[in-house]
Amino acid sequence: MHRSHHEPRWPPRTDEILLAAVQHAAGTALLVAAWVLIITENAAAAACALPPGLMILLLSGLDPARMRPAVEREVVILGVGTAMAPWLFGFAARDTATWLHVVLGAMAAGSAAARLRFARAP
Repeated sequence: MHRSHHEPRWPPRTDEILLAAVQHAAGTALLVAAWVLIITENAAAAACALPPGLMILLLSGLDPARMRPAVEREVVILGVGTAMAPWLFGFAARDTATWLHVVLGAMAAGSAAARLRFARAP
């Protein structure tokens, strides 16, 4: 029986589940990082962590088969933007804030790119 391109596989593969967990963890960690950065008086860095963290969590919760590629592309863009934020918004001199943004942005973008591969798989 031939499945439609947009029909989800069931049960999902273990690697798909793990990638979804990594993506969700990156979004959650960005929210926690924003809170910590506010406490440590890194307002610019906190402002650059909060919106992508919220959006990644929101988008990772959306998983209908027909929207998945668009959702994952958005998460890739958010992740790359988050990783570039220290240089774009002038807080690259703050090592902790920079590393948080680069690592968590890369986690989100990488997991979304890998999930895109699964979304395209027949």
